[in-house]
Amino acid sequence: MKRSRIKSGTCSFFLSLFLSFSGSLLSQDTATILYGIYGPDQTLCNGKRYGYFLPAGTKGDQYLISPTFMEGSVTIWGTCYPGVFLNYDVFNQQLLLRYQDGSGAQYIIEVSNAWLQSFRLGSMYFELLNLEQTPCFYQVLGEGPVRILVHWRKKLDLDIRVGSSDYLFTPAEKELYVLMDGQLRPFKTNQGLIRLFAREHGPEIKNYLRKNKVRVKKASDQAMAKLITFIGNLN
Repeated sequence: MKRSRIKSGTCSFFLSLFLSFSGSLLSQDTATILYGIYGPDQTLCNGKRYGYFLPAGTKGDQYLISPTFMEGSVTIWGTCYPGVFLNYDVFNQQLLLRYQDGSGAQYIIEVSNAWLQSFRLGSMYFELLNLEQTPCFYQVLGEGPVRILVHWRKKLDLDIRVGSSDYLFTPAEKELYVLMDGQLRPFKTNQGLIRLFAREHGPEIKNYLRKNKVRVKKASDQAMAKLITFIGNLN
């Protein structure tokens, strides 16, 4: 099937076809979501309503940055939809889209991973990559065959204060990888990164890290992108 932007007419056809197969199993909420439109030519027919509810008294939130939706873009089936409002539920590993339908009602839907390829949230760029047993979201730093991938996580733990029975979200934690030859190679420290390239370019990378005062645990996205670009140009 040719992958192209899904127009309003196409969405109507898809909805009719979907209804013909699912019949009474399709809820009214789902039908509404399938027919939702966010702005002109921004038809997204592949989401269900977001319904994650936190335990009472929970501190923090499930989002990577904040509960506030940010303007970004999402790429589905090779088509980029800019100017959409997104958030990333990192605890549930789910991309969320806020949109307004033709009647003015606002919804939050989960963007289906089946069609999703990538998205931008503010200055951060993510891809949905199938590199291990299941597809995962990775923040991508750098371009070309050698890139740094960052996998973000949050945990929901009991508050350890005496007498507390509430839950709290841990701060977002990141796992660092170098993507080379289609394989993920993890690292946590400067020395760990150097060891990945020690046979050929270890000394050059060590010198770059020292000269530019880069510590991979705390370095900014911009610094890490420059670092992996430097490494990629060594080959």
